Amino acid sequence: MNFYEHQDRAQRRTKIIVFLFIAAVFCIIAIVGVPIGIATDWSPEAVGGTTLACLLIVGIATLVKLNQLRSGGHVVAEMLGGTQLDRSESDRAERRVQNIVEEMAIASGMPVPPVYIIEDNSINAFAAGWSTSDAVIGVTRGCIETLNRDELQGVIAHEFSHISHGDMRINIRLIGVIFGIMVLGITGWILVRYVGPALLRSTSRSGSKEGAGAAGIGLGIILFGLFLALCGAIGSFFGRLIQAAVSRQREFLADASAVQFTRNPDGIGGALRKIGGLTPATGFAKDADQCNHMFFSQAVKALFASHPPITERIARVEGIDVSTIPEVPHAASSGGVVSHFSAQEVISSVQDAGVVQTQYIERARSAIGAIEQTIVDALHSSWSARLVMFALIRDPKQKEQEDILAKSLSAQELKEFNLLLPFVEKSDELTRLPMVDIAAPSLQRLSPKQRKDFQTILLSLIQSDGQVDRFEWVFLSVIRKHLAPPRRTMSKAKLKSLASPAAMVLGMLSYCGQADEERAKEAFQHGAGASGLQGQTFPNVRQCTMKNIDDALAKLDSLRFVEKERLLQACVACVTHDDKITVSEAETLRAIGHVLDCPIPLFGL
Repeated sequence: MNFYEHQDRAQRRTKIIVFLFIAAVFCIIAIVGVPIGIATDWSPEAVGGTTLACLLIVGIATLVKLNQLRSGGHVVAEMLGGTQLDRSESDRAERRVQNIVEEMAIASGMPVPPVYIIEDNSINAFAAGWSTSDAVIGVTRGCIETLNRDELQGVIAHEFSHISHGDMRINIRLIGVIFGIMVLGITGWILVRYVGPALLRSTSRSGSKEGAGAAGIGLGIILFGLFLALCGAIGSFFGRLIQAAVSRQREFLADASAVQFTRNPDGIGGALRKIGGLTPATGFAKDADQCNHMFFSQAVKALFASHPPITERIARVEGIDVSTIPEVPHAASSGGVVSHFSAQEVISSVQDAGVVQTQYIERARSAIGAIEQTIVDALHSSWSARLVMFALIRDPKQKEQEDILAKSLSAQELKEFNLLLPFVEKSDELTRLPMVDIAAPSLQRLSPKQRKDFQTILLSLIQSDGQVDRFEWVFLSVIRKHLAPPRRTMSKAKLKSLASPAAMVLGMLSYCGQADEERAKEAFQHGAGASGLQGQTFPNVRQCTMKNIDDALAKLDSLRFVEKERLLQACVACVTHDDKITVSEAETLRAIGHVLDCPIPLFGL
């Protein structure tokens, strides 16, 4: 399956989680309700009240936990004790992780995810988020310091495959489901550990009849808490069962994808062998058990393992007999850009959405290598990344932009901006979107007010001449996607039901790549025919405004992912009508993929 089919399959797998969740809740209700029913001679009020209480506690807890996670992957990373990597303060080993993540993200066409570090000596990693636009990568200190570059690349490729396969959204929903199922045990523990003993201590000092009655209540609360804790243990059993049912096969698939991405089975194989000889993790936050299914390897011990045995994973990755793997792991060893792309190259990139392959990694390295080191360093700071973004859309012919910057920036910011501007101006145009992608984690660290001010200045610069050109739209669309809150809607629509918005996007692409209206119309018809949208009206160039294109893409975002693939294939057919694709067309096509959560790998270097 490709990226689009994996994303649709991931959304369908959500139904399995819902079914298992409902089944687990009913089992818990039965286990809690039977003793109460026997004790009350099956009183309808007692049994019904117990059922309602269980449903409310589990349901509300699940919704509360999902609401806590609604902001995206960084919430999960922080919940697990992670700290975001700051490139300006990082050491060599940490910069190596950042470089690998940037290479893979740019290679696959995904936004560069922020990197979080968990201070634990075990070798582990995870990817978290609702979509590619709010994803984060987490790695342990042991992962950074124990693995060599090939092994670390294999682990990161494994996590990128989870992003590509749509596993992250399932993982976050699983956190909410598991927390809801386990909440009865958590409630019981609070009653046993804190509430009941507090009442007993307060009454032991009074000695009155009222105190004796309160002591009885305290003892009753402790006994009830023990009962809930027992029910919670049963809930934990079902939670682990769901983790194991949903996670194990996906780990095999992610391992295989990592080998496919890196073309180096020894990388991920060496990492797995090193994991086999380490002691269990010790530095994870207390919430790690709810997130066990998200990690590269088993993070905490559980009755039902959420991951396949390490030896079996090694055997599959390295293509060897599992019986030959020793118990103790062995020691592991420590171009110029172009102005046009071939039609086949672009078709392949769209088909390989979200895929990290050797050729794309090499292109990403070339793109990053073509960026001046001064700019790369600036992109890793929230303060200076904004200035690079302003420089990318700076037009020396527009005096209005100088006035806007003079009014909006401090003297120090203007000085730094003027130092960065020459480096940005001499950069190759094909490195512009990679710069935006590298800057994404830095821009996401801006406070809400700083983010609002940044976008206000950016929009003022773009609209200073009274119009928005193609690159300005591409640039603004990608920035907005990087900074937008995560989307959690289910994608169900079909392309034919959104034929009019699709025609608007195809029309914009047609005008982008053709010299006259007649050729643009031919390109439009070619794209519409490839997607089964024949008969759609070719939009007038004056209709292809930024607002109309944004509105059209907002509607098209509700397409099923396999339908999004059809739309992108129509876009490719449109821009390859003349058998070549310019950098402008390539940037526009990748921006459309960004907005639709379909990351298109970097085109040729």
